[in-house]
Amino acid sequence: MLISIRDLHRVYEVGTEKVHALNGVSLDIAQNEYVAIMGPSGSGKSTLMNIIGCLDTPSSGSYRLKDHEIGSMSDDELARIRNMEIGFVFQTFNLLARADALHNVELPLVYAGVKHEERRKRAREAIDLVG
Repeated sequence: MLISIRDLHRVYEVGTEKVHALNGVSLDIAQNEYVAIMGPSGSGKSTLMNIIGCLDTPSSGSYRLKDHEIGSMSDDELARIRNMEIGFVFQTFNLLARADALHNVELPLVYAGVKHEERRKRAREAIDLVG
C-alpha cells in the first residue's frame, strides 16, 4: 500500500478551545490509484492533505507512506520525504520573493543535494523548456 491511514486525529488548540479537524479517519491508497478528497468547507480536507503531504503531523493515529511511519519522523526526515517522495500542486505559486526565477527553479535541487554546477545546468534547461 502506498498510503495507509488508521484512526487519524488532528486536534488544534485555539486558546482554551480544542478544534477537532480530523476525527478517526482511515483510508488506504494503492500505487497508481486516483483519489479525490471532497467535502464542504471546514470538513478537514486541507488538514488531511497537509498530513498526507508531511507538512503537518497527526495528533494521534497512524500514517504510513510506503514503509515510513510518518508520525514518528523528525523534521529533517519529513523534509527528505517531502523532497523525494511527494509532489505538490498549489493553487497559488510559492516563490521566494527575494530570489530570481533561476534560483526558485533551482531550489528543490538544493534540498536534494545536487551539486551547484549540475543544479544550475538543470534549472536553466527547465526554464528554457517553458520559456
